[in-house]
Amino acid sequence: MSIIYENIKMFTVHTKDTEYNQKTGKHKKLKTPIVTERVHVPDTNAWDLGEVYELMRFATSRDPYSKINISFTVREEH
Repeated sequence: MSIIYENIKMFTVHTKDTEYNQKTGKHKKLKTPIVTERVHVPDTNAWDLGEVYELMRFATSRDPYSKINISFTVREEH
């Protein structure tokens, strides 16, 4: 029996709160923040923890200074 990792998704969320105004030369706070999500690993499956580790290394190399959010489901193969 082995453990299978399914529906692996790795992404970062960036929030922009301010915007630079060219005319005044100052940063202006936005009324509503702009939230963007960058997906590094879309819906993927892995057969062992080593594959999951390689996917995490790939995601952190793409966006090294941000927190990487990871979601997946685990099941045991019979």
